[in-house]
Amino acid sequence: MAKKMSKEELRKEARKKAHDYELQCHGCSQSVLLAFQELLGLEDELTFKAASALCAGLGMGKTCGALAGGVMVLGLKQGRERIEQGVEGLIPGLMLAQSLVQRFEQEFGTTVCYEIAGVDWTDFEAAMKLVNDPEAVEKCAQLVGRTAEMVAELIGEEG
Repeated sequence: MAKKMSKEELRKEARKKAHDYELQCHGCSQSVLLAFQELLGLEDELTFKAASALCAGLGMGKTCGALAGGVMVLGLKQGRERIEQGVEGLIPGLMLAQSLVQRFEQEFGTTVCYEIAGVDWTDFEAAMKLVNDPEAVEKCAQLVGRTAEMVAELIGEEG
């Protein structure tokens, strides 16, 4: 069970955990997701496993994996619980996702991993070069941490 924390504590802890996971283990989407799974008591092995396919811009340098992981967290908090809830059940989660994407794009100038990281993730040699470059890894870790912070801010605004 997750401990009760203030909005400010959640924001700081989410940023630190996500940053540190990305720095140590890589996997931007899972780094954001795991931080919130731990902080909010949302642990689920299958959800975590599913998030692995979102890393590296969906594996292709497309939509940033940290952003995708953040949207997953918002869906876990405010998403539709049953398909029978129809469109109305989608609205709270979609509104949060839209807010996150807008904030992300405003801060980073794009939502595209390739444009942020500057690497073609389908080129194994180029990807390994980036993963072994401490400066590039720190840049991604900072983005991952900041994305988690944005997610925490949105969660804080809801509650």
